[in-house]
Amino acid sequence: MQSQPTVLDTLVYLFDYLVYEKKKRPTIAEMHEELGAAGFSQKDIDRAMDWLAHLDTLQESNTSIKPLSDTPSIRQFSDKETAKITLEGRNFIHKLVRMNVLDKQLCEILIHKLMSLDEQQLGELEINWVVLMVLYNRDGQEANTTWLEQLLMEKQPLH
Repeated sequence: MQSQPTVLDTLVYLFDYLVYEKKKRPTIAEMHEELGAAGFSQKDIDRAMDWLAHLDTLQESNTSIKPLSDTPSIRQFSDKETAKITLEGRNFIHKLVRMNVLDKQLCEILIHKLMSLDEQQLGELEINWVVLMVLYNRDGQEANTTWLEQLLMEKQPLH
């Protein structure tokens, strides 16, 4: 593990633990314990848990982040988003929208959560992890989740 793990490092470790090691959904206390045993600091654990809690809030609330319209369109990224999300990453997001893996609401949630990470740049690999986290608890997304996991297996490890 790096000397300074990012929120994404902590989230990826936690997601891997949740999906591949646990048979049932662990409690918040169990997730804290697992991350602590893996060597993550309390600060990193708290930041990751806050990120996940905010994701849950966004997904449960239809009023927090809404797309501008329901008409067919291509999402234009702001200068700040373009600086953080690589061209490869932006193209991957557009691909997921075109393939109906993400609807406009989930796309906005994804971009919002990507921008809240402390990484300087986010490419397709990092975005793939975050999309998996966004889709993980949504009904009807099992096929998309499986497809994204297969894409991850074809890529290099995150760090």
